[in-house]
Amino acid sequence: MNFLKTVSCKLSEIDFSDRSFPFSCGGLPQKLLASVDHVGILQLPVLLESAAGYKIVCGRRRLEALKRSRTQDVEIEILAAAGNYSRELFRRALWENLAQREFNSVEIADIYVRALELFSPDEVLSEIQPALKIPQKERFYRRYQAIARFPEELRELLAAGVIDPESVDLMREWDAAEHQALIDLITETGLRRNKLREVIGRLDDLARRDGVSPCQPLASACAVIRDDAGKLAIADLRAQLKAQLYPNLTAARRDFSEKLARLSLPADIRLDSPPDFEGGEFKLCFNFSDSRQWQASCRKLNAIALEDIDELCSRT
Repeated sequence: MNFLKTVSCKLSEIDFSDRSFPFSCGGLPQKLLASVDHVGILQLPVLLESAAGYKIVCGRRRLEALKRSRTQDVEIEILAAAGNYSRELFRRALWENLAQREFNSVEIADIYVRALELFSPDEVLSEIQPALKIPQKERFYRRYQAIARFPEELRELLAAGVIDPESVDLMREWDAAEHQALIDLITETGLRRNKLREVIGRLDDLARRDGVSPCQPLASACAVIRDDAGKLAIADLRAQLKAQLYPNLTAARRDFSEKLARLSLPADIRLDSPPDFEGGEFKLCFNFSDSRQWQASCRKLNAIALEDIDELCSRT
């Protein structure tokens, strides 16, 4: 690109707040921090001149790493462009980054949304989407457009992999208060990816079923399971949300447990209900190591009244 020239500038002249070229979001790798701290920037970053200072096109992470270890008046060499070259510079930054690493979901979202502003629909479809590995399906377009609008704290959790992209499909229509409630929950409990997706899915199902905000079933579940110290247990939260979502199943399990307790089966004999009580068969299991233990277990089972078994198997 012959419109690029090598010049020197100070860190203070670079507008780090500008996101016209959104090719980096997330934490800085420790190896990069150590490298820049010891030997500085080895590959010249690409910047675009503007009235407010230089915009970062390519090399944001290198510059942010340098900013941590140097003063604002330090001078560095850069490749600078002046003029209306946003499309050309965007394309250069896209492929230069792709040659070195994979983008996280927030970077994909920001790059995609910015590309929609710079390029024609045909150009986005033929070059940008394949480069970003975005399938040609409407739900993926909506997913990444939603991520671009998320609050910054939620975007940071996505970039760090705490929230997976599939969860975005469940919560993309949530409002700011609902997003904040989720952020607070993650901060308090440390929920991550798969279990977090389960919780988000149940909150969304409950909200849609009852016509309420996801905050409501979350608040009611937390009110039930908080211990005396006010803390939440992840397993208890998941179980409570499942109980709210499937009240009939919860009642059936409670009823079965009560009936099973009345049988007073010994510890070496286990009786399991059909999965989710949707038809199927009960399963009986007991352990033995010789004929005497076998006979003892059989006597214990034969001592159970048939009426009790009938009651246990009843779905009413």
